[in-house]
Amino acid sequence: MTAGHWETVHCPNCPSGVHPVAYLNCRDRFDGPGSVDYSLVRCSGCGLIYLSPRPSDLSPFYTSDGYDPFLTLSTPKTLTERLYARARKWTLDWKLHLVQQLVPNSGSILDLGCGTGEFLSALMPFYTVEGIEPEARAAQFAAQHFGMNVHAGTLKDIAVNSAPFDLITLWHVLEHIPDPVEAVRKLQTLLKPGGKLLIALPNVGSLDARWYGADWVALDAPRHLWHFTPQTLKSLLEGNGFHPVIQKMLPLDTFYNSLMSEGLILRRGGRLQYVALPFRAALYVTASLLNGALTGSHSGMVYIFESRK
Repeated sequence: MTAGHWETVHCPNCPSGVHPVAYLNCRDRFDGPGSVDYSLVRCSGCGLIYLSPRPSDLSPFYTSDGYDPFLTLSTPKTLTERLYARARKWTLDWKLHLVQQLVPNSGSILDLGCGTGEFLSALMPFYTVEGIEPEARAAQFAAQHFGMNVHAGTLKDIAVNSAPFDLITLWHVLEHIPDPVEAVRKLQTLLKPGGKLLIALPNVGSLDARWYGADWVALDAPRHLWHFTPQTLKSLLEGNGFHPVIQKMLPLDTFYNSLMSEGLILRRGGRLQYVALPFRAALYVTASLLNGALTGSHSGMVYIFESRK
């Protein structure tokens, strides 16, 4: 898929006079041969990696089946789908446990990009929950099926009247937001004094990201606009009213990102890649897990920040 109008953007962490340098080119993971190349650049000031230029209208790029918000609600049929469903159930339990460590029961939680509401539904017996979801059908489903308050639209467009919240969560959302500074500043206004912000992101500084390069699935151009490391995310949040509390790995992201990246290599490389896949995937997953354990830089990361207001 190609884009019509393009826009050049600047690093949100640095003054406009700080220029980026070329990082790498990659393609939309859902497109076939002949698709457009997207340029990732690295800020020469803070090191943030981001997409520039980028399509000015990103909505056409969310029509792929891979971004269908109802995909997780379908009944699993194959072994792979059943394993994926089990992994999602385990991940939901892990997320609930993490939230319960951060917020006492009966607190209030807002989930930005709540999809069809499965995460918030797991919280509903313990918390007052609210969601924001840009996909209108998914927002309607979450509201009707689970009986929760979900705003259809984006953070920029919506006035959330039930603030302030104890916790706001963004599970793989911040990298999609065109203006992360504006978003973070608005989120702070929706938090109680000392309220917490949970942000889950792929980590472009992880070992598997560096090894897979343009084939790393979490680049996901042009939908992923920003590629943070722990250092560049900390810079963004500290510059806009937050201080870091915790950072840890997202348990299954190393496996998911490596196996999905192998799938992209298979599409491009032909049958010979089938021979190399199990050996390379096992090596990359093991090495990335070990590197993450030693350095704290994992393939997927979850960060907790506290508002300074």
